Amino acid sequence: MAVQVPGSEITGETLVVYRSSSFAERGFCGRCGSHVFHRPRQGPELAISTGLLENPDFRIAREIFDDARPPFYRFEADSVKRSGLSMALEWLPKLIGRRLGLR
Repeated sequence: MAVQVPGSEITGETLVVYRSSSFAERGFCGRCGSHVFHRPRQGPELAISTGLLENPDFRIAREIFDDARPPFYRFEADSVKRSGLSMALEWLPKLIGRRLGLR
């Protein structure tokens, strides 16, 4: 699970960042391997792992790629479920615009 924190910055001695796809990168701890964040290479979006936060008091508002989840994996939340296609339709215009320098 992740929390969106646009415009934030993540730093640290053991932070390792790698390009995980043509448009995104991920950060993890080089010492223990824990996942720290995911973000597009261009843009303000940043999603940090909720496991990094002490005593988080969050509710699940949205589940993404719900159509690809295993049948035994389910949250007991009344949340918006998004498919992979709906996520692609949301992000594709942003990514194309950024690549063309329009955003």
